[in-house]
Amino acid sequence: MKMKNRFHLLSVSMILLISVVACKSPREKLVLRIDEGEKKLFNDSTKMLNAEVAVDVLNAYKEYADKFPEDTIAPVYLFKAGELSGGMNKYNEALELYSRLREKYPDHRKAAVSLFLQAFIYDTNLREKEKAKQLYAEFMKQYPDHQLFPSAQASYDQLNMGLSDEDLIKMFEARQDSLAKAGK
Repeated sequence: MKMKNRFHLLSVSMILLISVVACKSPREKLVLRIDEGEKKLFNDSTKMLNAEVAVDVLNAYKEYADKFPEDTIAPVYLFKAGELSGGMNKYNEALELYSRLREKYPDHRKAAVSLFLQAFIYDTNLREKEKAKQLYAEFMKQYPDHQLFPSAQASYDQLNMGLSDEDLIKMFEARQDSLAKAGK
């Protein structure tokens, strides 16, 4: 009798679950797909990105932004898609997604960070220094009070001086040494 009750309970539970899922709108189904995928993006033991899941989540982010552009979460998903693309070394796709966010949602809180990240990708990943300088300058002009302004300024100055990362480290270490000596 107990086994029959468990089977009955399981059957009823499955029917309810199927009913709930079947009644969800396409938007809700896509959000659920994204939420479930985000939970599986990184392998629990290795903390490495699960490439197969990442591709599905990336596609779901873009699909959501395409299908529901007026929804307030659409720009957030575009931003997350840009971050995920960058994490997958798909830099041109990340640039396109950040650009899309900035064009479609120029007043969104992620627009400034998107511009900064575009400059950063051109600078560090694609090694297109002139394009990076142009975007850092644009960022500083558009967002002079943003918390990333000092980073944009430092990166712009580094590019303007033609310093390599190694030169910058040496300069920083020398400055730290002189500050340490002055403090003695």
